Amino acid sequence: MKKLLTGLLTLGMTLSMMTMTAFAAGPTTGTTEKMPTIDFDVNKTGSITIHKYEYNGTDGVTGTGADNQTPPTGAEPLAGVTFKITKIAELNDYYGTDAKAFPTVEQAKTMTSIGTPIVQITDENGEAKFNNLSLGLYLVQETDAPAQITGKVGDFLVSIPMTNADEDDWLYDVHVYPKNKSTYGGVTLQKKGQIGSKTPTKLEGVQFKLEVKSADGTTWIQVTKNNKGVDIGLSGILTTGTDGKITVEDLAPGDYRFVEVKVPDNTGYIADLKTEYKFTVAKEKGTDSDGNEYTAGSILINDKYVDTTQEPISVTNYKPDVKKEVKDRTSGDWKNNSDYNVGDTIPYRVTVDIPENIAELKTFILTDTPTHQTYVNGSLGIYSEETCTTNILSGKYTVDTASNGWKIVFTPADLASYAGSKIYIAFNMTLDEGAVVGAGGADRNDNKIKLEYSNKIFPDTETGTPGTDEITDEIIIYTFKIAVEKVDATNENTKLQGVTFDLYRKLKDTDTSGELNPVKGLTGRFEKVNKSAALMTDDNGEIFVSGLAKGTYYLVETKTKDGYNLLKAPVEVNIVTSYSLTSTTKTETKDGKTTTTTTITNGTTDAGVFTTVVKNSKGFTLPTTGGIGTFVFTFAGIAMMAAAVILLITGKKKKAE
Repeated sequence: MKKLLTGLLTLGMTLSMMTMTAFAAGPTTGTTEKMPTIDFDVNKTGSITIHKYEYNGTDGVTGTGADNQTPPTGAEPLAGVTFKITKIAELNDYYGTDAKAFPTVEQAKTMTSIGTPIVQITDENGEAKFNNLSLGLYLVQETDAPAQITGKVGDFLVSIPMTNADEDDWLYDVHVYPKNKSTYGGVTLQKKGQIGSKTPTKLEGVQFKLEVKSADGTTWIQVTKNNKGVDIGLSGILTTGTDGKITVEDLAPGDYRFVEVKVPDNTGYIADLKTEYKFTVAKEKGTDSDGNEYTAGSILINDKYVDTTQEPISVTNYKPDVKKEVKDRTSGDWKNNSDYNVGDTIPYRVTVDIPENIAELKTFILTDTPTHQTYVNGSLGIYSEETCTTNILSGKYTVDTASNGWKIVFTPADLASYAGSKIYIAFNMTLDEGAVVGAGGADRNDNKIKLEYSNKIFPDTETGTPGTDEITDEIIIYTFKIAVEKVDATNENTKLQGVTFDLYRKLKDTDTSGELNPVKGLTGRFEKVNKSAALMTDDNGEIFVSGLAKGTYYLVETKTKDGYNLLKAPVEVNIVTSYSLTSTTKTETKDGKTTTTTTITNGTTDAGVFTTVVKNSKGFTLPTTGGIGTFVFTFAGIAMMAAAVILLITGKKKKAE
């Protein structure tokens, strides 16, 4: 009977160690083995050491129970496998002349255990040790294994002790080497950044965490190592590379999700901490919902097979955009600068790129801030096209005009219909008195638009309040000055004060608002600049006229200085200048707030003052009182008067006679 017991137990262990998924059967035949010449010591204890390996090859190793066996090439220790051993019988029950037959594995499962079952989990070396075991027959069961394991090792029986490989002694410390087949999958995520409606770009530096659903399907657990024990990312945080990609290999079958953690600083992209990017690593082959066949380890998204090496999981971060333009006074084109006269109405247009996820934002505010300009009340409208003809969002916004500019606070959900597209805001300003002449410096005639928007989208389960990022853009309005110097034609150091002028601006012939041929010497249509009063030279012989746009002007002298002749014709003055502009966009993050600023830099040194010297010549000088010329004229006058008196007297005498 001892021979029968030992032989069959050895056979069962051999079978368990030779197969990839070991199913060791209990004794079912009368196979006999050579017995040791000595009986086992009933006073001793033994042990079972399980050496667990992950192995997808076909080579098997015959188990001997010894601790010196070498696993096949490619076999890797497998941690995290749970084993339970249960003592089901004393060996003495099966010895003697009346010994009963040994149980099969299936029979053993139904037998009452002797003592409490013992559970161990394989360590990083793939080992699970059961020490200080009393002699007996044990049922060994693999109860749990990592998710990549496609099949558990079958239950098997182990005898403590068992016959050694030479069949001449007993092994009290038994070593078994079961192996499991495994399945792994790999996944690739592609991160993109999209600003407004521009073409998306690869986005580097976005951080994600990878989570796996628990075995009971109730919770998500962050993954810090793949199923071969290799770290993923830095403490489980994965970051997109220069290609915008994250790739994770050697994932066990199961349900996973990527969750965004952070966008890189100095980008202004909205961090989407809410959206889950789920996928499944298939445990076995199958057919997806489109009828496509897939193998174990394949990636499934929404029950469809996806080869993420060719078609990565696509994830996009969005950023709105805003651009401000002014209508050029002469061409009518929309530009980032123009020139205007003080008092002119200036048309503006703001283009806003609405992000795809606008409905998820908490804040979306536009603020216009002008310098030396004033908003024309009632002029603002919002439109769906750049021609600004179709008015939209009626009743969905109000315009706050507490300052010279305006402010609009949108409810983001009201903009959902325009997600991923543009809206246009058109309005008018007037150029104020005191507008800066020329390029200006820190003080200039600029007009800025600022967009404030939420920088994070939180999950519905979180109550955090997102901060805001900002985008600003600006334009510049130029205006110029004419300086008139009135001097003596023969001596320019002699300044002529008190000379008056009218200033006329030349208009297009098609401009019906002007006056046709207003004064002698001006042919065409003109607008009088000094509408209220004439321009008069000061003590220095100077006149200054500010707030003028580029163009052709004419000075018409209306009254000159005593002793000087009026100018024969108007004096032409041309304001001709070009703007040397540089547009610079800078994005920086400070205290968690990212600001994207577009600044217009004026590179010209033009002060904007156009000086004209007007010369006047003296007229004819009559002789002064007491001079010879005056006496001659006076004497002649008296003589003529005397002659007239004589003729009158003579005439009266003749009538009397």
